[in-house]
Amino acid sequence: MKYKNLIIVGVLCIVSPKAFSWGKEGHRIVAEIADRNLSNDAKKGVAELLGDDNLSRVANYPDEIRSEKKYDYAGPWHYVSIPTGKTYFDQKRNKEGDVIEALFRFEETLRDPKASKEDKVFALKFMIHDMGDLHQPLHVGLAEDKGGNGLRKRWFREDSNLHAIWDEKLIDFEQLSYTEYSSYLNHFTKDETKDIPKGTFLDWAKESQDLRSVVYDTGDSENLGYEYHHKVKPTYELRLRQAGLRLATLLNNIFKKEPLSKDYIILRQKVKDNI
Repeated sequence: MKYKNLIIVGVLCIVSPKAFSWGKEGHRIVAEIADRNLSNDAKKGVAELLGDDNLSRVANYPDEIRSEKKYDYAGPWHYVSIPTGKTYFDQKRNKEGDVIEALFRFEETLRDPKASKEDKVFALKFMIHDMGDLHQPLHVGLAEDKGGNGLRKRWFREDSNLHAIWDEKLIDFEQLSYTEYSSYLNHFTKDETKDIPKGTFLDWAKESQDLRSVVYDTGDSENLGYEYHHKVKPTYELRLRQAGLRLATLLNNIFKKEPLSKDYIILRQKVKDNI
């Protein structure tokens, strides 16, 4: 019975949507791109909260604290499940929150002049991380396959699953440091600089949802490798670039104290009410 229980625990770790997020390199790339696009006001504001740490240094903090049971409540903040053809508001959300609700909440905390420094540091670290998760398509996933965790695949003949391939394998295959990869991706045209930051957390989640046709197009083979990597590379690199620039824009607006529109505040409340 003891060994049976160990097997069950192992399976749960494989299929749980909380088991993974963008791998360490992916989160650092998003954070590094953001760091390189911060305004002077944002750089000052971040320094007041993080001290000598930059965005990439703390990008994996929300994954690291999973080892502490007292933070179990934060597990659902890394993902959201939305059925294909449905919207975020078509079902009552997890009472513990999700990545979309969390991002609205963290932004609100960072903008709140009455919030403590401790709360703002916590919110900033999670916002950095969750902006990466929001742009990983399988973090806006399907409940039936646990965001791809339950879809077993082989990566160059090694056992894996589709979620883990998107979290880590695709990026690690490039064999670049996060700073090298950030340098390659941190190039934006004037139109991109203007257009990419448009929208809300809900809009960017919908982008992830709409990428399912690309993500799940794995062909008949159980073994993924060169062909799949080549096909999806433009997609995952775009998501890293979008996440980085959008994170920078959010922080620039927060530390500039750019006012939010009435429609945005109403939308944020609607998300709160749906939890």
